[in-house]
Amino acid sequence: MVDDDNLENEVSESRFYMWRTLFSVAHADNIVTDEEIEFMAHILEDINFSDEQTTLLKDDIINPKNVEDMFRGVSDPNDRKEFFGFARDLVWVDGDFGAQEQSVMIKLLQSHFEDIDFDELVGSVSLELEEDTPYVTQDATLQNNQVSLIGAFFRRILGKK
Repeated sequence: MVDDDNLENEVSESRFYMWRTLFSVAHADNIVTDEEIEFMAHILEDINFSDEQTTLLKDDIINPKNVEDMFRGVSDPNDRKEFFGFARDLVWVDGDFGAQEQSVMIKLLQSHFEDIDFDELVGSVSLELEEDTPYVTQDATLQNNQVSLIGAFFRRILGKK
């Protein structure tokens, strides 16, 4: 039986894949520096991973995994958001944000944006604003047109129609 205290300390699958993706990014330039190893070692010490998760992460330090495959396992939007913050720290820990690391980060950002429904996101903002306004004004119509343009802009960048 699992007690409630352990449930709070368990690392979710999405969060676990966030860390696995981060460890994969360390291999992006085919050089894992001492600073990057130290960064990953601190994560292993500071986070309450299960024994199985710890074993996999230790293997990830030594044996590179496909970063895009790992990123697909990060299903929670907050984990994805935090990943990019941690990744920024990791790629700069050795003082060099190389071209290969940049390329990997761009691919991951593109993958992240492909999963976002900008029409839904921008539309929900518009609806929230409309609910706060008791009547429709010319400014609201102009705002809706701008929202459509923003959605179209992001779809075009991502190659969506």
